[in-house]
Amino acid sequence: MKERLRACFAALLQSLERRQRLGVPGCLGTARDHVARGGRIVLVAFGKAARGMAKAALAVLPAHRVRGVLVTPEPDAHPLPPLEVVPGGHPLPTAGSFAAAAQALAVCRSAGPFDHVVFLVSGGGSALLELPYEPSIDVAEWRRFYQGLVGSGASIERVNALRRRVSAVKGGRLGLAAQHAAGQTTVFVNDTACGYGDIASGPSVFLDPNDDDEMSRAAWLDDATFHREVETLQLAAWLPSRLATDLAAGALPPPPPIPDPLWGRCAWLTLMDEHFAGAQCSAWLRDAGITVAEDTDVDGRTCDGAAEALLHRLATMRAACPHGPVAVVTTGELSVPLPPAPGSGGRNQQFLLACAHRIAGQPITVLSAGTDGIDGNSPAAGGFVDGTTMARAHALGRDVHDAMRRCDAFPLLHALSDTLVSGPTGTNVRDVRVVVHHG
Repeated sequence: MKERLRACFAALLQSLERRQRLGVPGCLGTARDHVARGGRIVLVAFGKAARGMAKAALAVLPAHRVRGVLVTPEPDAHPLPPLEVVPGGHPLPTAGSFAAAAQALAVCRSAGPFDHVVFLVSGGGSALLELPYEPSIDVAEWRRFYQGLVGSGASIERVNALRRRVSAVKGGRLGLAAQHAAGQTTVFVNDTACGYGDIASGPSVFLDPNDDDEMSRAAWLDDATFHREVETLQLAAWLPSRLATDLAAGALPPPPPIPDPLWGRCAWLTLMDEHFAGAQCSAWLRDAGITVAEDTDVDGRTCDGAAEALLHRLATMRAACPHGPVAVVTTGELSVPLPPAPGSGGRNQQFLLACAHRIAGQPITVLSAGTDGIDGNSPAAGGFVDGTTMARAHALGRDVHDAMRRCDAFPLLHALSDTLVSGPTGTNVRDVRVVVHHG
């Protein structure tokens, strides 16, 4: 069953690449019309899918009418004329991330009435394209702040709300820098379960804290809420000194004012998301003769909580369909609070270990992997466990529970030849999990 699931994941990655390559041009109708009338294009692409999206855009836009910046994950600095390529860091920002944000702001500010701005935005952009609100805060301080956020176990919405408030580019500030352009088109590869403002923390998305929409209001934290979140998530020790001082003085930067006419000149489009990925996996499994149920209600849960819920759902399916293999497919991301010195792995491999002892001796196989090809700080996208994992680990002298406690799943799964290594995929629509009963 592991090899069938490996083939399923490979087919998914092919579908995502095809959708990205063929779909971007279809989202650029307004930009292409602008060029046809003699206009120019300012293109800003950032995130894990940035290079693929930019190549797809440049395939239909005349290069001599395009200028801009491409922000890629380090160390990818391969040229892509006519764009300037600036690699940034992930999951923690680097000096490259700061340089990328400064360059993106500069090119957006240079856009005028003969320019149409195209933003190509994908997951990972929050770290790849970043600049603190206060220029005196250095890279080391900001990386430490991100480290505290990422390790807090908070949902992506809470993390983004915090960093959105104190960034020089997030929460519409990059789009505002291009306010003098004739128009703006943002195309998203969505790696969240939330609105546009949470994809890369929404640099080109305008959010009104006074809006009637609850999501828009929640996207902007007032000072009191920001302070409360810092206390709840125990982030005080991770704050840069200037940020801590400004927070205590009630001097955090306010939401950027958005001119009313700007709203009407902007469009935001989603190219693909986790639902597309889940549907592709489910279709492949059904074609392979497996009865499938899709389940998305474990998003944001702990690995243990998700394992309990999905295996219970699988048992219910098995009881209803006693003949032939059955599977539960789910997407999204799980919560993993990190210990002070985590080992090698990521949330997918942590989830796999949470399943391993629960399925010991049973005809169940589990796949969990990131569509970006990267799981945490490991070289794997994810991996597999089955009913034999616990016994095989014990035979090698490996302790599954200890590996879970230390967030050190990769060495154990690698020793069992149960990792899934794809390398960076050039896209990102969240994680995919497949739980199969094949007895």
